Amino acid sequence: MSAELKRDYEIGEELGRGRFGVVRRCTSRATGEAFAVKSVDRSQLADDLDRELAQLEPKLGQLASAGNPGVVRVHAVYEDEAWTHTVMDLCSGPDLFEWVASRRGAPVPEPVAAAIIAQVAQALALCHRRGVAHRDVKPDNILVDAAAAEDDDEGEGEEAAPRARLADFGSAAWVGVGGLGRAEGLVGTPHYVAPEVVAGGEYGAKADVWSAGVVMYALLSGGALPFDGESAAEVLAAVMRGSVRFPPRLFGGVSAAAKDLMRRMICRDVWRRLTAEQVLGDSPVDLERRRSPDNEAADLNVKAHHTLADETMADGRDEDADVVYTVLYVQVQGPSKQREL
Repeated sequence: MSAELKRDYEIGEELGRGRFGVVRRCTSRATGEAFAVKSVDRSQLADDLDRELAQLEPKLGQLASAGNPGVVRVHAVYEDEAWTHTVMDLCSGPDLFEWVASRRGAPVPEPVAAAIIAQVAQALALCHRRGVAHRDVKPDNILVDAAAAEDDDEGEGEEAAPRARLADFGSAAWVGVGGLGRAEGLVGTPHYVAPEVVAGGEYGAKADVWSAGVVMYALLSGGALPFDGESAAEVLAAVMRGSVRFPPRLFGGVSAAAKDLMRRMICRDVWRRLTAEQVLGDSPVDLERRRSPDNEAADLNVKAHHTLADETMADGRDEDADVVYTVLYVQVQGPSKQREL
């Protein structure tokens, strides 16, 4: 393990393990604050794409998370001959998949689902503006903190939306400042991946919006997905040829506006598909109203009045975030990673 990492952090118990790495708890020797450190063994990566992603992940994670409260923050990166160690926020809550599963098939109330998707869209909007496409948006990669929601909840008897943060930039790609460039490579998770990714060739940051739309579909349906199959190949085939449908038995209580939003996010025509900022600014997503029981005149019809990307450009912006953004932009940009439309 990196001597510099052990100098700065006390390494604790293992939290999780994957094919090529391990996540452990660690504690800053300077402040006593607890973090998680993800250690990836680069020597075990035989595939060129895996090696490229492992090299880019910590840099893109830092770039995406600096000054972005909607993303699990990367605090430091250490490298030695074989390993890359990424120090990040320690998150105690479940991921969104586990949170939905704990509801045992009960759909998420529409205002709560809208609030969760708004947080994801805010995080993606700033990522895309900075040139980072996540490429694996799914419930497993969205961490939630229900305790924060309970602390902030001022309603009586109403379910509060948990705080949601985007995690795991292991499949992320550089797509140019503003998200106008292109990425390539078949990455992601079959049920959530956009059709242009499955088709091969190049694609842009809007692939993340498709995935976020599928997440919204899963929330409102109680865990059902718009495209399914007995195998990964069947799922991908359904993604390529299918269209999003809303069975009444699953979506009978969901407003027309929410369905329309999902159609515009899970839209096969990339040019017509919403951007992450449009999901916030131009979509009928009302985070301040509850849907009425009779579902009449209950369409969510409120717009988010600003994006996180705009907030970070306001006075009082985190100067450290500016420095990280500038340095990492220089490190990850390159003509091979960006091709403007």
